[in-house]
Amino acid sequence: MDKPIQKKKYIFAGRFQPFHKGHLEAIKWIIAKTNEEVLIAIGSLQEYSTKNNPFLFKEREEMIKRSLEKEGIKNYRIFALPDFRDDAVWAGKFLQLTGAKTEEAVVFSLNPWTKECCEKMGMDVREQPSFFDGLSATSIREKIAKGEEWESLVPKEVFDYLKTTNGEERVKALQILPEKKIVDFIKQKVKDSGTKGAMLGISGGIDSAVTAALAKKALGKNVIYLSMPPSRPNPFKKNISALEKALKIKVKEISIKDIFKTAVKGLPKGNKTAYGNIYSRTRMILLYYFANINNFLVLGTTNRSEMEIGYFTKYGDGGVDIEPIADVYKTEIFEMAERLGLPKEIIEAAPTAGLWPGQTDEQEIGLSYYQLDTVLKLLNLGFSYDQISFLTDFSKKELEKIQKRKSTNAHKLSLPPSCKIS
Repeated sequence: MDKPIQKKKYIFAGRFQPFHKGHLEAIKWIIAKTNEEVLIAIGSLQEYSTKNNPFLFKEREEMIKRSLEKEGIKNYRIFALPDFRDDAVWAGKFLQLTGAKTEEAVVFSLNPWTKECCEKMGMDVREQPSFFDGLSATSIREKIAKGEEWESLVPKEVFDYLKTTNGEERVKALQILPEKKIVDFIKQKVKDSGTKGAMLGISGGIDSAVTAALAKKALGKNVIYLSMPPSRPNPFKKNISALEKALKIKVKEISIKDIFKTAVKGLPKGNKTAYGNIYSRTRMILLYYFANINNFLVLGTTNRSEMEIGYFTKYGDGGVDIEPIADVYKTEIFEMAERLGLPKEIIEAAPTAGLWPGQTDEQEIGLSYYQLDTVLKLLNLGFSYDQISFLTDFSKKELEKIQKRKSTNAHKLSLPPSCKIS
């Protein structure tokens, strides 16, 4: 290293899924060359329990700490860095969390995207020798999945830790894509119920499109697809037609406009929420009507993001027999849709329940789904609202809105309470 080292902050950035000997040797090399404290940035903070990001932040942090302590290395600090959709925002947060000014930051990373983001902000991005040529966290995960030897590629402390925390088995399990697990789930639940197939409401949006693709894989022709627009012509017809073509299915259409008019006739004037819930519950009634006469189960289309904040109508879109995608975050639904090869217009459409003109999910929630998922994932990782606000720059007001939704809608996530007499 030929550049001056005075008044610099040395930062080693990575995802560490898992931490391996290459990471360890790189940190040792930086310390030997600079004789300064190393800041270790654990990126993709909110990503976990997926094929490419199997480990929690605390697990990654623990792997690093155990490995460095065994080597007698104490001159380091670890900080967590969430992902952002904006490269400049990510790089700005990178500097803020390290406490470094642009001219002070010296960044070491083998990730091309990290390098590019930091260089755009004017940071000094340097190369370090490639230790264990060809070694990467991805290659280690692949070896674990294949049952090949991987102990020699990670510090002993990492190997022992992952063995005792069932990390090895989790990596293997996560090699199976979630859509495969969902297809098996649908098959099994239909079989267990003694029914002949499944009934599915199609909105023209991404959640019902993904569920439709998985239902077809699971049950073939034993699925009835029903579109129930609030008016004619169907405002989502284009997307539905694209889905029919992509999946080679036929979607039956029944407008619920007249049913709605009959339902509210003679009732006092309501607001858009009350009317929207009638639309949603009318769809549930129709789905169960056709399910009953065909001996089918009703499939839901609520994703995990919506489930966690109760963003669905009780006894409306929440009135179903099984929820195939309820453990998949909305951002992961988009990734799944790409893998399933669903039409671009469906993937890019603004998510909406179509309950009133101009209604969109993100407008109602107050955050984009990417932002919402970040908040929910960090909450599940044990971060407080104050910590999340600092890490993400989301305002306290935005986070309070999510907190309120979770608490207000908690009743939707359980059976109605009953009075116990005996």
